[in-house]
Amino acid sequence: MDRYDIRGLAAGAVGAATFLYWQNNGIHTTEYVYRDKALPQEFKGFKIVQISDFHNTKLLIDKTAVLAQTQKPDIIAITGDLFDCRHTDIDAGLALVDKLVKIAPVYYVRGNHEARMPATDSLTDAIARKGVNVIENRKVTLEKGESSITLVGMADPRFIADDKHTEKVRSIFRNRLFSLTEGDGSFKVLLSHRPEFIHTYRDSGVNLALTGHAHGGQFGVPFTDYGVFVPNQGIFPPYAAGIKKLDNTTVVISRGIGNSAFPFRLFNRPEVVVIKFE
Repeated sequence: MDRYDIRGLAAGAVGAATFLYWQNNGIHTTEYVYRDKALPQEFKGFKIVQISDFHNTKLLIDKTAVLAQTQKPDIIAITGDLFDCRHTDIDAGLALVDKLVKIAPVYYVRGNHEARMPATDSLTDAIARKGVNVIENRKVTLEKGESSITLVGMADPRFIADDKHTEKVRSIFRNRLFSLTEGDGSFKVLLSHRPEFIHTYRDSGVNLALTGHAHGGQFGVPFTDYGVFVPNQGIFPPYAAGIKKLDNTTVVISRGIGNSAFPFRLFNRPEVVVIKFE
């Protein structure tokens, strides 16, 4: 192999490494315009910034906060896995929270990683003391002018049991959600970590659900919202990223920001999601 071949290989290796770094750290904003006839007119222009699956990614704290602040949101929704149970860096997650609460009211539900952390309750209390609204298994009313909508939050099914996809766990999760939505004729936005429960969200009368968990399938299919693999959904899963609609229920699936068991992404850059009501 001559020196030209070596230079070519070196240039290719540098190019591949640069591309992979960008795929994992080139965080960007994905904007959706959401329309629904059931939405009160006074909420036209209402904007939600959604942050999911941050997994205490220290390198992206400032970039995430800047993207959120640029949007001037009405609220910020964190839909689970702010922390990572395998490589926990509590300070990184709390540092992001410190920045977000200065931008807009923050609402938070925990994901499966928080469920696996032994100090999750005390950590959640610390987050609440910083001014974050923890709305697990309860609902709050958001008002604008003379109108209001309901914001519902669900804790991840892993808080019910480790084997989160048994029929018993599904039933408990379903009943808890129904207890919050039954008889409530208002427009309902749900914060819940898992997108694969889309049929439960539909059956409960939720108008819009904000979810994450799927990491975009980790390896994305270029120019689509499809991914290669998601736990509990399998190969080429139906709910990896983007927007899915089932009857009158719309589910937003964030690709998330950080990584967990698998250390990198491909064709699946981290994102901050923005939903603007029209």
